[in-house]
Amino acid sequence: SVLAASAGGLFVLRKVFALTPAVAMRPPAPPDYSRSAGLSETVKRLLDQPSRMVVRRIIRHPFRTLVAISGIAAGMGLSVAMLGVMSGFDRTIDLTFSVIDRSDATVTFVEPFGQNTIYALKRQPGVIEVEPFRAVSVVMRNGNRTHRGSISGLVPEPRLSRAMTDKVIPIYIRSDGIILSQSLADKLAIGPGEILSVEVREGRRPVLDIPVVGTSQSLLGAPAYMELETLNRAMNEPGRVSGAYLRLDGHQAQKVYEDLKDMPVVAGVGLRMDARDAFMKIMNSGAGAVRYIMAMIAGIITFGIVYNSARIAFAEREHDLASLRVIGFTRGEAAFVLLGELAVITLLALPLGSLFGLGLAGAIAKGFSTDLYSIPAQVGTSSFAIAAMAILAASLFSGWLVKRDVDRLDLVSALKSRE
Repeated sequence: SVLAASAGGLFVLRKVFALTPAVAMRPPAPPDYSRSAGLSETVKRLLDQPSRMVVRRIIRHPFRTLVAISGIAAGMGLSVAMLGVMSGFDRTIDLTFSVIDRSDATVTFVEPFGQNTIYALKRQPGVIEVEPFRAVSVVMRNGNRTHRGSISGLVPEPRLSRAMTDKVIPIYIRSDGIILSQSLADKLAIGPGEILSVEVREGRRPVLDIPVVGTSQSLLGAPAYMELETLNRAMNEPGRVSGAYLRLDGHQAQKVYEDLKDMPVVAGVGLRMDARDAFMKIMNSGAGAVRYIMAMIAGIITFGIVYNSARIAFAEREHDLASLRVIGFTRGEAAFVLLGELAVITLLALPLGSLFGLGLAGAIAKGFSTDLYSIPAQVGTSSFAIAAMAILAASLFSGWLVKRDVDRLDLVSALKSRE
């Protein structure tokens, strides 16, 4: 913005310094509109005199009109983008903690145990459903690309912690390969049908070549999934589990939580709501908090662009508006000539701003995304509607401020302003 302002200022100064004093002091010549397009007879019959003046000014100054439309569209685009990003944050939380993870608690064991531990959990009062899992620390390689993480072994049709497609459809955990989150597949530059090298970092530390059989949608982390028994066979440790996802009776949840912590085989118990609160705290601090600041700045910039366009139009036409008042135009008709132009420009800027915001939302969402979470650009009808209403509200308020100046216009001073 500083470079743009400096370049514009230098361009104007260069034209000013090129003028000789005699030319600079000479009154400006009346503009020549003989070559500009005129209004057809049909349009003239449909529009009254003030409306025709609005249309003529827009047609005769296409570059100025285009700049004004672009400025207002940029303001609306920024508003649409920030609303889309803020909706994306909400979508990440909702998808992660309401759709993908539907458990109430996650129990992690001190080491992999057999199925008897799962039976013991099922016998706990207040535990409604138990879903075992196996987590194995690994390093995944594809060529020169690597990722250090873990593989989650799940039951074939998980209910409490699920892998989802990009259309939020549950994925059946197949026994013939591994399912990677889309972000992890992109990082490793690998897709379904290719072979992934997996170096296990626990137990006997085998090196496995596993076919990729699918990808899943995940906005939190970069998980990888395998069928539980298939993973155990690859580890040569059949029947082992690292923990379990639990669905609890809400009335006994606190007691179950305390009982689980006292079990010697349990290394930790995590509640879904606590994880959600911790995740929101992370998202609302650091880079995540910037979204509120950017949303506020977007609103200020949007109003500033609209109001500045109205003020510039008033400054340019102050003499003309005074002339209209002198020849018999009422205050309302004179204001209409000015504000009608602003209204047309604003309405033309709305669709352009929507398209600009749609593209900008993706870029901003990508900038907010980290290795911990991904933010989708969730631009919906509400984002366009709110941004459009903000633009229209800014236009109405700016128009009211400018109309007040038109009503207070000193005709004598305005008519002398060019002398």
